[in-house]
Amino acid sequence: MPRAERPLERDGSPLVEFASDLRKLREGAGGPSYRELGRRAHYSSTTLSDAAGGRRLPSLDVTLAYVRACGGDVEQWERRWHSVAAKSTALMTERAIDDDEHAPYVGLRPYGGDDADRFFRRERLTEDLLRRVAAQRFVAVFGPSGSGKSSLLRAGFVPRLTARALVFTPGAHPLEECALQLAAATGDRPGAVHDELASEPRGLHRLVRRELADGPSGAYIVIVLDQFEELFTVCQDERERSRFITMLLTAATAEGSRCRVVLGVRADFYPHCALNPELAEALQDAQVTVGPMSSDELRRAISQPAIQAQCTVENALLTSLIAYTHDRPGVLPLLSHALLETWRRRRGATLTHAGFQASGGFEGALVKTAEAVFTRFDDRQRDLARDLFQRLTAPGKGTEDTKRRISTAELDDDPVLARIVDQFTQARLLTRGEDSLELAHEALIKAWPRLGTWLAEDREGQRVHRELTDAAAAWRRHDQDPSVLLRGNRLAVIRDWADRTGRPSAKEHAFLKVSITADERERDTKRRMIRRQRQLLALLSVLLLLAVSVTVYATHSQEQADSERNKAIALKVLTDISELSRIDPDLAAQLSLVAYRLAPSAATLDGFIAAAADRVVLTPVIDDPNSAHAADDGRAVLYTSSRENVTQIWQFSNQQWRRHVDLVGGWGASAGSGIAATSDNHPDKAPKVRIWNVEQPQRPEETSVIPEPARLGTLSPDGRLLVTLDIPSDPASPRRADTAKLWDLKDPRQPLQLGPISCEERPDIGKSFVMRAAFLGTGAVLLHCGIDPGISTTAIPAKSMQIWEIGKTGRITKSGQLGPVRTDNSGSSVIVNEKIALTREPRGLTLWDMENLREPREILTTVPLDGRLGSGAIAPKLDLVAIADDEGRLTIRSLRELGSVLHTINLPGRIGVLQSLAFHPHDKALIGTSLGAVSTAWRWNLDPERAAAAVCARPRAPITAAQWDKYFPGISVKPPCE
Repeated sequence: MPRAERPLERDGSPLVEFASDLRKLREGAGGPSYRELGRRAHYSSTTLSDAAGGRRLPSLDVTLAYVRACGGDVEQWERRWHSVAAKSTALMTERAIDDDEHAPYVGLRPYGGDDADRFFRRERLTEDLLRRVAAQRFVAVFGPSGSGKSSLLRAGFVPRLTARALVFTPGAHPLEECALQLAAATGDRPGAVHDELASEPRGLHRLVRRELADGPSGAYIVIVLDQFEELFTVCQDERERSRFITMLLTAATAEGSRCRVVLGVRADFYPHCALNPELAEALQDAQVTVGPMSSDELRRAISQPAIQAQCTVENALLTSLIAYTHDRPGVLPLLSHALLETWRRRRGATLTHAGFQASGGFEGALVKTAEAVFTRFDDRQRDLARDLFQRLTAPGKGTEDTKRRISTAELDDDPVLARIVDQFTQARLLTRGEDSLELAHEALIKAWPRLGTWLAEDREGQRVHRELTDAAAAWRRHDQDPSVLLRGNRLAVIRDWADRTGRPSAKEHAFLKVSITADERERDTKRRMIRRQRQLLALLSVLLLLAVSVTVYATHSQEQADSERNKAIALKVLTDISELSRIDPDLAAQLSLVAYRLAPSAATLDGFIAAAADRVVLTPVIDDPNSAHAADDGRAVLYTSSRENVTQIWQFSNQQWRRHVDLVGGWGASAGSGIAATSDNHPDKAPKVRIWNVEQPQRPEETSVIPEPARLGTLSPDGRLLVTLDIPSDPASPRRADTAKLWDLKDPRQPLQLGPISCEERPDIGKSFVMRAAFLGTGAVLLHCGIDPGISTTAIPAKSMQIWEIGKTGRITKSGQLGPVRTDNSGSSVIVNEKIALTREPRGLTLWDMENLREPREILTTVPLDGRLGSGAIAPKLDLVAIADDEGRLTIRSLRELGSVLHTINLPGRIGVLQSLAFHPHDKALIGTSLGAVSTAWRWNLDPERAAAAVCARPRAPITAAQWDKYFPGISVKPPCE
């Protein structure tokens, strides 16, 4: 017969009530024996009996197996088990304080020097670190948060050192912290040590050498900087941070150094370290990485402390813990805390899996501990706890949040807050130093959801709060110096935060109030000063306005007088240099440049362009029948000498005209794109036209002779077509021909005649003849026609310009006409380009659109023109047309507005009449030839800046002082080319 169950001791505890309800569930299932229950649940009868014994909480697995065997509601009992476990945790947390003194595990906090005897882990890594430090002066230990870096350094590495060691964290003021630690070790005053460290980078090096001066020669001090990431999270002074790093590295690397430096750094702060060039270089070969622990290391870390405390770890628990933590980074604090909570729930001397589950499991243990403390607080205490934990955490910037060690002086003197700190410290969630407070480990930030929620709220506000905290601490540290108070934008931002959502401490609130009062007082003072300054400024402005008005009036009057004087002098200079240009053109050009700059106007600009022209006399020979012709491509001038039967080629380059090798044939000449045509002057021989290759004008080559007699040849601009006329050589005879002939010069060595071309026959008026020809690009020829009035005495209107189209195959077709007939021998003048023609008709200038050659279209109203249209040139790309009359005057006009004269250029002293003009294809320049007492080639630069540069580039004598006084009296000397 089975033995009756032991009666439960009714003490009202959740555990006894839980056991009682399990027994009732068994009775409701028909009261099966525990042996029968064991068969159903696959657990021993003893285990199931103990589950309902009320002495300890069974494991969750045992509880659920018991419930299934009795046919109970599994989900309901699972919730019931978690509730009882949470209540048991709260009760155990309250009574575990005295018992924790003998606990073999430290919970969340890192192992320290006093825990070295129970630090059973990382032996291999500790040996490696000891060897590295013995061999080199600088080593950095990197590892994820929760990997055990601090425990390795404090409980593994430092206790095994034979040298002296200083272990500390940087904090908000690393130089100050280092000075305090060093002063405690040397017995010096902290202030003096701090001054020495801050004086220059070798301060720490000198202090260490002085401390070890009387010791063995090989002795050294090891400085261990744990939680080095505080240098980037808590320290806000970038200059102090940089100086501290330089000081550490100098102490470790200086010649004769007796210092070793070991850093413990969270791995996600490696990029911050790499941004400092000195630190990045030092880290190249000085890194030790703390990774996950191996299975053997985990087994020793779990079981050895328990064995040392004369306890054992249940195999099921050991297996579960190793399986959960193996190859998982950052879980060691959670493991240590779970072991501590399981130890508090141990069964006799055994740490059981049931106790582990009752504590909340691996991650739930920490949450249960924190919640067990927090849920006992009232509303005010909870608000204080929230503010406390936000104060103990530094929000990450591109990194995870980190813990923040604070001075206890930062907290208010509030007994309620002090009790909150005590309870969290007793639960091992906070760690309290002599005058500091911090989270036991950063794992709490990730593991406690309530804390994560607090930190996610208004992160920018938390940063503003930290700025207020630091400023208030600095104010107290400087004995409430008014210069440290908040001002300007910083005060405005912090005040706005405090008014909206902020909850500063009483000390911070007092500091903020003093800052606001001081700022308002300073603003009032500034407003009074500004008001006085504005009154004074208004008075000064009135006085200044009166003075300025008088000055401006006087200055304007003087400037106006000076301007009128300058205009008069400049215009007089232009008049004076008209004759001077023939005698001393270089001096005239310089004087005209000064006049233009002295009084810029259309008249002075035109005078300067005219005087600055580059010219060369082509022949001084008298009574030599000659002519000069500007090539249509604007690059050369051809000068023909009938007496010598030669043609000179002149080109403008390097700021001067240059003559090349002469061509045979001096009666007439034409050129285009490297091809030239000359005609002979032999009255006793048949006239002929020669074709030349002048691509290299210093070495011309005669390529062919036109096979039919001709006196005059006109080349197309591209040099591929030629029109010849057989004009009498007798100067007394009219320069005209009955017909013209068109030649193809695609192969200059074998000219091909395309056919004869002629003017329209008008027997009712008189006999038609050809005076000259011009090309409309490469697609048409325009014949300048005339009519011999000897047959008829009545002038009947007719066309005087005959157009012949040239097809792509060389076929020529008579096309349209333009211009009225004139009954004199000179005919009507025309200037042509590929698509445009300009005629001088009795009514004036007319512009024609030559797109449709059969019906040319007049595109502008006629513009009056005094005198004859002697010569001209069109530059469509520049929208310009140049027109020369028979008075030696050249006008530059706009193609769009022929009536608008842009420039008027007179030849110096009216020394001749312009025969031909051509625009340069690229520069804003114009070349031309004139005929007078001598033949002259000209080049005008229409851009005043380029013209000035050309004048100053010529070899010249500068304007003398006497010349300046003569032409510019009363004006300060300003040489134009300096």
